[in-house]
Amino acid sequence: MNSQLELKFITYNLNSYVSACLNIIQQGNRRILLRPFNRFAADFLSKIAQHNSQGSFYVKKDECELPLPENAKLLNSDATTIDAVLFFIPKAKDLSSHLMEYIELKPCFIVAPITERYYKNNPLFLISIPKSGTHLLYKLAEALGYQPGIVCPNNPFPGFWYCVEYSNSHTSAKDFFIDTVRRSPFGNRDHPLFRSPALFIYRNPLDIIVSEANYYHKDGNTSFYGYLTNKSFQERILTLIDDPWLLGSIRDRVGNYLPWLEFGNVIPVSFEEMIGPKGGGDIQNLIQLIWSIQLKLHIPGTPLQFGNKIFKEDSPTFHKGQIARYLYDFTDIAFKKFYSLPQDFMEKLGYDFDDMNNPPLLPKRAEEFRKRSLTYSESNFDNTPITVLYNFIGHNIVKFKKKFYIIPQGIGKIDLTKKNRNIFKRFDTARSIDEAKQKLILNRKGIPLISLWEAFKRKLRQFLYSRKRNFN
Repeated sequence: MNSQLELKFITYNLNSYVSACLNIIQQGNRRILLRPFNRFAADFLSKIAQHNSQGSFYVKKDECELPLPENAKLLNSDATTIDAVLFFIPKAKDLSSHLMEYIELKPCFIVAPITERYYKNNPLFLISIPKSGTHLLYKLAEALGYQPGIVCPNNPFPGFWYCVEYSNSHTSAKDFFIDTVRRSPFGNRDHPLFRSPALFIYRNPLDIIVSEANYYHKDGNTSFYGYLTNKSFQERILTLIDDPWLLGSIRDRVGNYLPWLEFGNVIPVSFEEMIGPKGGGDIQNLIQLIWSIQLKLHIPGTPLQFGNKIFKEDSPTFHKGQIARYLYDFTDIAFKKFYSLPQDFMEKLGYDFDDMNNPPLLPKRAEEFRKRSLTYSESNFDNTPITVLYNFIGHNIVKFKKKFYIIPQGIGKIDLTKKNRNIFKRFDTARSIDEAKQKLILNRKGIPLISLWEAFKRKLRQFLYSRKRNFN
């Protein structure tokens, strides 16, 4: 037995499965579980038998859809001796459910098919409470293989990570679901976030206050630095705990983000899980967290390799990055002021420890969030015409089937859902709202210049032709 904790995704065809299986057998993984034993699995066994491999193949009794051939056996109750698992489940939702059965860290090589939920087939959104480990979150996303997209376009690219709004991952739930909904067309129901996964990092609010007190007062770090710059460190802590004039309380600031914990497509990750041994954490907690994310987002690789890439001390907002730093920096006065606030937000996050002077490494809800499966909105509005911008230079911009149609306002009522190709030929299209706006602006201001340029090119061609003719 030479198995390790590793996840591999391949195309759903027999040659890919045979090649992957032979490879893991060569690594010493001989006891292989097939899940389920369906028609594809039976064809796989017939093909792998031609290679005289040294593997032993097993099937669960309740997943045996066909009679077993000679080169397969029913698995007994001792499933811990399995070295590798091959999944023959091409449907993304079903596969995700089965992958979550391996959430606990038991050495196993898992091979599964690439589906529409494979990480490179979807964008990823990042959300963070300020001073909760934002750059650790960015580092995690990029270590897992996502490229930085940052500002989310109308049609985000798969395999890229984005902020929910603008270029800032600090999108509070209250802003997004109340203010943005009020300003957005179609009630913001078509936002790609709802059909995509998101990572949300949170942290002990007591440590958030310490991090804020070490950062917010410095010129250039925040627009409100002047409000804190003349205060001592302890005065800044007291102000950041509860400030009635500008910053509000830590309960207010953190509370605006807490609804993200409840959304099924959001994976909450705690700073304490991610910080690792260099920040007072535990490598096992980090590996467990990464493995759970791999299973949920269908990311190939080994969790230890990913974990070694994450912690980075040269972040532009990095201070000490330590768990329970508040124990050294909070005075009795600061503790008294903090606990005078309602503690419901601490309970919601799982930091309501019985002994705050000797807190455990992880928040109480970390295990709950780690084991929680992902769910996504199944609503798709691609076939619903949505007017995303009205009366821009006399035109409406309408999103339909991932394109943006530029429709003159005076043309009257248009039904894009009718199967009439002539309708679509009448209007220019763009890939985004910004591109549509650019086309309208250029069409309005650039026509004379374009006409002059075309006229100049015609004159130039005529001149060169006349020179050539005269030369001949």
